[in-house]
Amino acid sequence: MTTLGIIVEYNPFHNGHLHHIKEAKKLTGATHVVGVMSGNFVQRGGPALIDKWSRASIAVECGVDLVLELPVVFSSQSAEIFAKGSISTLEKTGVIDYIVFGSESNSIENIYSVAKALSFESENFKAILKDKLQLGISYPKAREEALKSLGITNLSSTSNDILGIEYVKQLINLNSSIKPLSIQRTGSEYNSLTLEGKISSATAIREFIKNQKSNQHQISLGNENKNLSYIDNFMPHQTSSILYSLMKRGINPIFDENFFNLIRFEIIKSKENLKSIYEIEEGLENRIYSLALKSEDFNEFIFSLKTKRYTLTRLRRILFNILLGIQKKDMEILINDKSPAPYFRVLSFNQKGREILKQISQNANAPIINKVASYKPIYDSERMIFKYDTLSTRIYNLVYNSNLDSLDTDFLQSPIYTV
Repeated sequence: MTTLGIIVEYNPFHNGHLHHIKEAKKLTGATHVVGVMSGNFVQRGGPALIDKWSRASIAVECGVDLVLELPVVFSSQSAEIFAKGSISTLEKTGVIDYIVFGSESNSIENIYSVAKALSFESENFKAILKDKLQLGISYPKAREEALKSLGITNLSSTSNDILGIEYVKQLINLNSSIKPLSIQRTGSEYNSLTLEGKISSATAIREFIKNQKSNQHQISLGNENKNLSYIDNFMPHQTSSILYSLMKRGINPIFDENFFNLIRFEIIKSKENLKSIYEIEEGLENRIYSLALKSEDFNEFIFSLKTKRYTLTRLRRILFNILLGIQKKDMEILINDKSPAPYFRVLSFNQKGREILKQISQNANAPIINKVASYKPIYDSERMIFKYDTLSTRIYNLVYNSNLDSLDTDFLQSPIYTV
C-alpha cells in the first residue's frame, strides 16, 4: 500500500485537477490517495462555490479515495497557515508516503532550498524582513526581498510555487518522512480570467459562472454568447453533473458578494471588537468601519480598502475573518503549535478510502470524525477549532441553501460513500 497525499480546494474540480491526480499517481506509483480539502471557506478568502460534501464526492468520483476536511481556521488563512494545517493533517495520519503538488517552476530542488532557508530563519533575515515591513511593503514581497538580500535568488512568486515552498517548510519543521514531489502545472495561469484550451483556471471558471448568473444565463466571450454549458469543456462530467443537479434544486453557486451584508453587519456592530480579529493591525479597524458605512457592494468596499501593504487577497481574508469571528488570540495558539491538526473529519470516501481509514485508526494520534454529533472535543484547542468549523458551516448555509430545514448540516450530514 503506497499512499499519496494531496492538498486541494476543488473550487470547482476541473480538468487540471484531474490531470494532477493522474500524474501524481503515475509519478509515485500510489495505490491509495488521501485529499485534505478546504471546507466551505477557502484559502483565497471567501466562500467555496458549492458545499464541501458536493466537492468531496466529486473528488472521490474522480480518483481520490478519502477526503478529509481542512478546518476553517487553516483553510481561510495565508499560505503559511494553510500549509501548516494541511501538512499537519497528512503527517498525523501516519500513513502518507508522498505529497505531490503542482508547480509553475517544477523545480523541487529550488523549492526545497528556499523552504530550508525559511525553516531556519537567521537573525539577519528577521531584521531585514522587519525593516521591509516597516516600509509598508506587503509580507510576501518583504519576505522575497529579505531572501534575495541573503543571496537566495532562485525564487518564484507564482501561487503554486509559494504553496509548495510552505508545504516543504512544514515537512522540514516536522522532520517528516513524507517525500515531497512536484509536477508541472499546465494550462492557464492560476489567476487567469480566460477560458481556453482544455485546462483553464478555477478563477476563470468561477468568473464565468458568476457573470453568467448575473447576466441571465448569457456571457459575452469575444463575439459569441455562451451559456452555462460552455464550462463543460473545462470540467469533468462529474463536476457538471453535480453542479447542474444542485442548480435544478434551487441551490446556486455562491460568491464573496453574497456575504457582503453579513460582513457589514459584523463590522458596524462594534468598531472596538474589530481590533481582536486576526490580521487586523492597529488603525485598520477605523478604515474598515468607515468604508463599511458607505460602500454599496463588496467590490467597491474591498477596492476602497486596498493599499500597498494590504493586497486584495489579504483584505478578502480579513473580511471573512470578521464574518467568522476568527480571533487573534486563537490564531496565536495555532501558530505556536508545531502540529496543530486536532482531528480527521471525513467528508467522502470509497472502498480504498475505508482501507486508509483502517490504517489511520491504527497509526494516528488524533480522532477520526465520522459523525460530528458523536464527537466530543477533549482539549481546549480542539474545542476552539471545532467551534469555528461548525459556526462557519452555519454561516455558509445562511446564504447557500434557503431550503434547509436546519443550518446544522455538520451534525446531520454523514460522510458520502461512493461505490
